[in-house]
Amino acid sequence: MQKRAKGLVTKVFGRHYTVESGGIEYDSFLKGKMRIDSSWHQMTNPVAVGDHVDIIIENDSDPRAVIESVCDRKNKISRKEKGKNSREDIIAANLDLIMIVQSFADPFMNLRFADRVYVKANNSSIPVALCVNKSDLSCDETESYLAEYYSKSGLKIFKTSCLSGSGISEVASYIKNKHVLFIGVSGCGKSSLINKIFPEKNLKVSEVSESTGKGRHTTTNTIMYRIDSKTAIIDSPGLREFGIPDIEEYELSDYFYEFKKYSSKCQFSGCSHDHEPGCEIQRALDKGKIYEGRYISYINILESLREYKRWKYR
Repeated sequence: MQKRAKGLVTKVFGRHYTVESGGIEYDSFLKGKMRIDSSWHQMTNPVAVGDHVDIIIENDSDPRAVIESVCDRKNKISRKEKGKNSREDIIAANLDLIMIVQSFADPFMNLRFADRVYVKANNSSIPVALCVNKSDLSCDETESYLAEYYSKSGLKIFKTSCLSGSGISEVASYIKNKHVLFIGVSGCGKSSLINKIFPEKNLKVSEVSESTGKGRHTTTNTIMYRIDSKTAIIDSPGLREFGIPDIEEYELSDYFYEFKKYSSKCQFSGCSHDHEPGCEIQRALDKGKIYEGRYISYINILESLREYKRWKYR
């Protein structure tokens, strides 16, 4: 006999989903009306890991279910679909924290990627922290670069080593009682880090490619691991790009917090801080009050927003 229930999406594989309900995992798929609903066509997938859903369970002896609807989300983190497509790619939903994972070396930290996630997380009202892994490979130069880059951002930063165990307990304590998305570039040691914090999960890991210097994808699907009744981690595939589709140009500087004290003093309202005369942010940059790398990151994101808008409305 069919019955209805509430469930939590713990894994997404294309249009197949794993939904946990009442301690049982159900292999699930979308109900027909959801597949044809035009409101979902602007998304690569209408269901994400972390979603609370209404399901129809076929029968108690068969662990299969149909997803009837997605409940209202507290929040979500998404990016623009890869390439020239304009659809929204939802990575995860209903989060308490996003942990951006980078590495000091192999591959070297990509802080412009981190900035993009940082901007989108703040736009989505999701707290964010940065974990720079492989601290055993750091040096004075890279430590100084990291400190200068985020010196005025207010971003919480952890430094960890899966080899020595340094910083692991601090991260474990920080994420306790939270639903946390771990997100980062391929090869930064994201799965190794999760294994170090929660060794019972035994996630698959792989090395950085010697030919390209880039990480290989170890995690191929976004998966939630329940640690206890209040703590869950979401491991996502390593990303190489993070497009931001839904932020207006004039809003962008609001998410670069060291810009705020200067932007209100610009000569023109709605200043893009790119080319306008009387820009206070450019003055602060010239005086060394804003770190040049952060300003370049801002301009790169600004240009990508302009390019996206040109392509969308051409």
